[in-house]
Amino acid sequence: MDAYLTTQRSTIFQHVGVMIYVFDIESHGMTKDMEYYRDCLEGLKQFSPDAAVFLLIHKMDLAREPKHVVYEKKKGELEEASSSPVVVFGTSIYDESLYKVCSHRSFRILR
Repeated sequence: MDAYLTTQRSTIFQHVGVMIYVFDIESHGMTKDMEYYRDCLEGLKQFSPDAAVFLLIHKMDLAREPKHVVYEKKKGELEEASSSPVVVFGTSIYDESLYKVCSHRSFRILR
């Protein structure tokens, strides 16, 4: 990941319309996850400033606290860390949430 974000930066982030970034709710490396995310945002800002950003908080089925509490907390953290507007979804492979993301009006506008 580090190599891509440095040596391949212009190739990866040029002409981007949408970035979909997935955060694992159970990640033990959240500091590094946020570092990569901020790096991606900087690449977008530099090469594709008009790109839409969708964030997926994935594996919500593994949340140890009530899902809505975990989601709202994580959503707030991600919105605060973002330098531009983002759309945040909680997802899991065990329900219809991934389908709902693709059906969401802000996601459909981009097709």
